[in-house]
Amino acid sequence: MKLKTILTGAGVCLTLALAFGQTATEAQRISISTPLGTGRNLGTGNSMFAIGPDFSAIGSNPSGIGGFWKSEFVISGGLSFQRNDAALVADRNNTIVEPFSYMTMPNIGLVIANRPLNSNWKTSNWAIGINRVAEYRNQIRYAGRTVGSITDAWRENATGTVPANLNGFEEGLAYEAGAIYDFEGDNIYESDYRLNPQYALHKEERTTINGGKSEIFLGYGANYDDKLLFGFTVNLPIVNLTESRTYWEVDGTDNGIPFFNNLRLDRYTNTTGYGLNGKLGITIKPVRQLHLAAAIHTPTKFFLTDNYNTTLSYDYTDANNNGPIRAESPYGSFEYALRTPWSLMGGIGIIAGKSGFISASLKWTDYGSMKYDYSVRGNGNGFEQIERKVNQDIRIQYGSAVDLNLGGEFVLEALRLRGGVSLAQSPFSNDDSLDPAYHAGIGYRGEHYFVDLGYKLAKTDIGYLPYETIDAPAPLVVTDQTRHFLALTLGLKF
Repeated sequence: MKLKTILTGAGVCLTLALAFGQTATEAQRISISTPLGTGRNLGTGNSMFAIGPDFSAIGSNPSGIGGFWKSEFVISGGLSFQRNDAALVADRNNTIVEPFSYMTMPNIGLVIANRPLNSNWKTSNWAIGINRVAEYRNQIRYAGRTVGSITDAWRENATGTVPANLNGFEEGLAYEAGAIYDFEGDNIYESDYRLNPQYALHKEERTTINGGKSEIFLGYGANYDDKLLFGFTVNLPIVNLTESRTYWEVDGTDNGIPFFNNLRLDRYTNTTGYGLNGKLGITIKPVRQLHLAAAIHTPTKFFLTDNYNTTLSYDYTDANNNGPIRAESPYGSFEYALRTPWSLMGGIGIIAGKSGFISASLKWTDYGSMKYDYSVRGNGNGFEQIERKVNQDIRIQYGSAVDLNLGGEFVLEALRLRGGVSLAQSPFSNDDSLDPAYHAGIGYRGEHYFVDLGYKLAKTDIGYLPYETIDAPAPLVVTDQTRHFLALTLGLKF
């Protein structure tokens, strides 16, 4: 099995407290946009880029605004059912199934259509609304026995640093709670686990993620002689992401690790912020049956704030202690900026008279161009070295990726039948694999209203490292995700 994503739990190669959430993985999560869309767009494989008019397709190709002949009010409701099958690779017999579901609002908005009289400009339209462009919500749990311990990572990261200067959100807590210690005073740390480093410890973790990314937009589009449509949007994306992780290690009934009983590590991170970007689109109709479209999405400059906290409880028994020692970090906060990548899009649509359409679109994004900026909000250049390191990690780990969408619609009088497929390429520089998703939908189009229901099935394999080490084993967790999405859209035309 080839994993599509590798995530890390404590930050890639970063030990400073301020960088607790600002990793290459986090940059990609905030940069990516996977809108659920209207029921119509979802049912056709999110392929209406060149077709229009569709409210959620405006988010990819603003020229679709010019394709509306009547004003519309649109609201969509969404429902997601997800199942995560997670296990440690070294202990696949202990797979834990974690099902969960949630409701969301994919979009709400208004298009005001204007049809100039006695002019080659057929429409001059405005649109305003909100699109939900990413859902971060997730629940994952795994448990099993593997060789190695998170204390190995703490020892390695602490090496060469005096106790007073240890990272107060990880290694400093481990030292305070007795999970690592330095009896010789040489700044080379030990742990109880090193007394039997081949022992398979029980490891368990529960992760809960809430929040998402929504985009408020104002757009304009026009239609010249039904041959050329163009449009633009100004967008304000808003991010709210909360991640809670609880990690346990427990000694076996055979007391395999002398002195050690168990440990519990709780991590909490909340990321909030806003950004600004623009989108420009154009659609050409050389003949009525053929639509050719292109769009460009500028990078988003996000201004973000991370608030975070860590708590460690370490339970061991010796001549001087019998019971857990609890250590808690202060509540940290850090303000920074993130620049997301450019995106270029192109598409084609073929209209089969009154029988429906088929369409396809392609999106290219260079995730290797993501970039953190720690100098904002009065930070100055004090964090230049760690900023340079995390941006280097981004350039090494990520490259360009394409998203391909194919679909169509078949008309049976007022009834619409839809289907499609979408393919998302991995953004990792060493992985060209594609994740497929399958779409279907049905709709009813009346003179003054419409109802659309769309469905999407997606499956993904995700690899996750709870912690990283250099000289000791690090556990790899694999999660098989199966996701079912439903979107119901109600629209009024006037």
